[in-house]
Order: sequence, then C-alpha cells, then structure tokens
Amino acid sequence: MIRDFDITTEENIGYYAGLVTSSFAIAQLVSAIPWGMLSDTMGRRPVILAGTFGTMVNILLFGLSKSLAWALLARCLCGLLNGNTGVLKGMVSELTAENDEGQRARAFTYLPLVYGLGSIIGPMMGGLLSNPVKQYPGLFEQGDPITDFLLEFPYFLPCFFSALICAFSFLFGCFFLEETLKRPKKEDTKTPLLQNTSARYNTFDEQQQDTVMSTHSPTPTLSGREAPPTLRESITAPVIAASISYGLFSFQAIYYDELFPIWTASPRTNGGLGYRTDEIGLAIAYCGVITLISQLFFIPGLTKRYGVLRLYRFVLLSAIPLYFFQGFIRWFYEIPDFHGETETKTWVWVGIFIVSTFKTFYHSICFTSCTILVNNATPRMDALGTVNGFAQCCGNAMRAFGPAVCGAVWSGALSATWLPYEVRVHVSWTTLALVGLVTYISSKRLNPADYELSKLIPVEEEVLINEDDSDSLIRRRS
Repeated sequence: MIRDFDITTEENIGYYAGLVTSSFAIAQLVSAIPWGMLSDTMGRRPVILAGTFGTMVNILLFGLSKSLAWALLARCLCGLLNGNTGVLKGMVSELTAENDEGQRARAFTYLPLVYGLGSIIGPMMGGLLSNPVKQYPGLFEQGDPITDFLLEFPYFLPCFFSALICAFSFLFGCFFLEETLKRPKKEDTKTPLLQNTSARYNTFDEQQQDTVMSTHSPTPTLSGREAPPTLRESITAPVIAASISYGLFSFQAIYYDELFPIWTASPRTNGGLGYRTDEIGLAIAYCGVITLISQLFFIPGLTKRYGVLRLYRFVLLSAIPLYFFQGFIRWFYEIPDFHGETETKTWVWVGIFIVSTFKTFYHSICFTSCTILVNNATPRMDALGTVNGFAQCCGNAMRAFGPAVCGAVWSGALSATWLPYEVRVHVSWTTLALVGLVTYISSKRLNPADYELSKLIPVEEEVLINEDDSDSLIRRRS
C-alpha cells in the first residue's frame, strides 16, 4: 500500500509502513483508559460491542485509502474507537474470579492464542486478496463496475472480508455475549425493626429484640449499588507496580521481536547470521508453534504448581543470560558439522531452535503472568476496566517506543568504530539483557499479598443471632 502511494523511495518504505502500524498503538495509548472507565460504568458488553462496530467501520475506511494521510487517519480512528483489549481481559478476570490459578492461567492464555491465530490468518488473507484484479485477471471483466472499483482501491477486498468478520463478531455478541460486571452492594446498615419505646408492651423479650435487624433486600436495586471507583481509587500502588513491570516486559519483548530479524538478516561482518528471508520466516514460524504448545499444555500447570508471581520472577531471571548469550550463536559457524565441514549453518540452526524455544516459552509465560497480576492487583472488581486500560497504556507506550530504540542501538553500535569489533556487534544483545535485569528487579518489588485474588472474592461470614444458642447461625455473603 505504501509503495502504491508513491510518496517515497524503496529504501524508506519500511519507515512509513512502521508509522502507519504504530499509529494504532499511539491512538490506543490515549483511548485505553477512557474506554476502561466507561466499561466500569456502563458495563463490559456495550463497550465490547461498540469497539467491534468501530473496528468494522474503520477497517472499511482503511481499505479506501489512497493517500498516507487517509491511511494514518483510519488507523488512528480504529485505535481511538476500540478499547476491547483491556476490557476483554477484565471480562476474563471476572468470569474466572473463583477459579484456581491454573484455571485462570488457562483462560488467560486463550487471548494471546486467538490473537496469534489471527496474526497467521490475517497476513495470509491480506496477501491473497490484495490487488485482486492484477493477481486474478481471469476472474474480472474489463469495464465492470466492481473491476473498476477494485482497480481504484486495490486493498479494499481484504479489508472488506475483515469487516465481515467484525460484523459476524458484532452480531454474535449481540445475541450471546453476557454482561460480567457486577456492581458491589453498599455495606449493610443494620437498625432494629422495632424500637423499644414502651415498657408495658413487648412482642419479643429485650434480648431477642436487639438482635432483630433490618438488612437490604436481596433483590438488587440501583440505589443499593456502589458508584464506580474513580481513576485515583482504581490506580493504586500495586496496580502501578504491576503495570510498570508489564510495560518493561513489553519493551523487552518488542525490542527482541525487532532485533531478531535485523540480527539474522545482517551480514556476518556486522555480527549477524546472514540468513535469507525465507530462513528468517521459518524461524519465526517455529516460534509460533512453540507459542501454541506452551499456552495449551504447559503454562496452566506451571502456574498452578508454582504460582503466578513466583513463576514470573523465575522466567524473567532466566531470560537475562538467554538474551546476553544469543549474540554468540554466530560463532557456531566455526563448529564442524556431521561431515566435518565448517562455515555451515547446521549448528547455527540448532542454536536458533534452542534459543527460540526457551525465548518463546518464557515470553508466553510472562505475558500471561503480567495479565493475571494486573487483574489481581485491582482494588475492586468493578475497577477492572480502568486498571486494564491503564496497563494497556503502559504496554502500548513501550511497543511504540521499543522498535525505534532497537534500531537506534543497532545502528549506533555498528557506527561506533572507537569500540572493539566484538563489543560493537554485541551491544544490542547486552542492552536487551540489561532491560531484562531491570524488569526482574521491578518484579522483586511486587508484594505477593497485593496480588492474591482471594482479597477480591467475598467470603462467608457467620453471624450469631442468639448468644444463648450458639447453634443459631445465619450464613451470608459479605
């Protein structure tokens, strides 16, 4: 699309493509908290439906792009009108509030799992349906209105199919999506039903009368519900701490995702591996397979056995040496292969697969753990929208900032000829390891007591009605 806009040279297309891509994250940086607060007030369901409808409209607008300005506007509007990511996390948290850690972890892994599947299907659909008249000339007749329209807007067809998916999701939500937000009741204020105003007439004896209390009706009413928490009440110190840790991990994750293709594609003289595009694609596809396996079969069990915070800290610590030593895989070219030959990629591939397995496994655990920690840190269940919106802002800020930092560090290090060669080519990986260390230190500042879900779940209380009869108890939910 950027190439067809004819606004720049081939070398700078990547810059403008990245600008269009990052505009969505920048817009969500602004809109995530307001959408989250709105979901705490109106409910999750209307916000999800509104975001889905807004995405559908803006995808169609994006397909009508004929200039960079139009494409940027469409992507920014899509980010502003869609706050579903944080709200969906809040819904999952509410649905699994009374489940154990392993079951919650399994539920939260479905979000990145579905996103990963979409990331595979989406680019395939975009590549197959873009510019259809030129790709499949036999299917279109010259002079036909549809043909002329698709020639003028060659990227409308994949956007149209994406909009159809959104339309189906919107209709499905209208009929089957249930509201999960439950506003907490106000604290019960108990007053005697009968005041002892007459000493000459009593229906109950004095001791029993004092224990007959009025409570709220079990039928929920608007006046009996607490108002949604304010932004200051929602964003507590534990929420800020968890969100900062989430932001730092998001930075190192996007930094790695940006560094890996640069490093593998760069010549060996620049510290890279000299891989071809198809070889890089194979390595990235392998990471997708590992993501699927880890989320389905390993993360729930590990979370249940070791706990969210403990597992999160262990993985962050283990990732630090993994980042630091990954750059040395280029030395594997010097190891003889099974035929005794050097300068082959046999052992380099072995190193790539091993490192990619652990990296993908670690990142999958961290993303799931961060999401659970942020949701567990919320002061009230009806603040989940605001809390997840705030965390989403932190993550989006780092995702917009990370690629630029990675590119600057890589280019700056190679240009620093005053540094020894072995130091220059390893600066980018050392920087990533330092970011990993800072992220681990931030996780050590998280107090486990602040991230226990049990503090949000109502507990049963025993209320003694008659002090003379210890067996007379009323159980209620607080």
